[in-house]
Amino acid sequence: CLLQLSLSGLFHLQYPAKHIMQSVMGLFSISKPLPRPPVPPGLIRICVSGFGISHHTGRARTIVDAIVATYPEKYESWFYFDTRGFRPTFLDAIKSELSDDDKKKMADHKTSPFCWLERDDGTREALGGRDGLVDWARGTFDAKDGTNKTILDLCASEPTRTWGEVKFDASTPGTAKTTTTTTTTAEE
Repeated sequence: CLLQLSLSGLFHLQYPAKHIMQSVMGLFSISKPLPRPPVPPGLIRICVSGFGISHHTGRARTIVDAIVATYPEKYESWFYFDTRGFRPTFLDAIKSELSDDDKKKMADHKTSPFCWLERDDGTREALGGRDGLVDWARGTFDAKDGTNKTILDLCASEPTRTWGEVKFDASTPGTAKTTTTTTTTAEE
């Protein structure tokens, strides 16, 4: 079986389909999520995981970024975006960390994104998809407080299918400190 590629009608290439699929699959290897250390005292970590290309996942990330930018003393973020690694492996692993009640509530959740909260006492609260994150944000941030306008404006509409929202910044891990580094200086 040959796969035919045409670029702007200028030239045509024919390759065995097997070789094309091996090359494409190699481009999209599964990334390993960064560790989630204990949540620092007094903070709530908002976590979003999902496909690396998704308008709902992109909007969820934007909402969380707005929350953390507005309230850095209360919230931090942690993200894992990988179109191939998210489901089923990562999603199933995260769901296994939930309370029995949340496991039951989220048993049928298979879509991207998956959002949850982690607290400094080690508990987790599943929010579900972007819609669950939006419901939580609307219930948490007072609409009468102008400080929350950016957050709530992002929650007020469905995400668009524009390239900027579909292909969002999936490269940064969020604001949670995921590694510990020690710097030493030599004394003179």
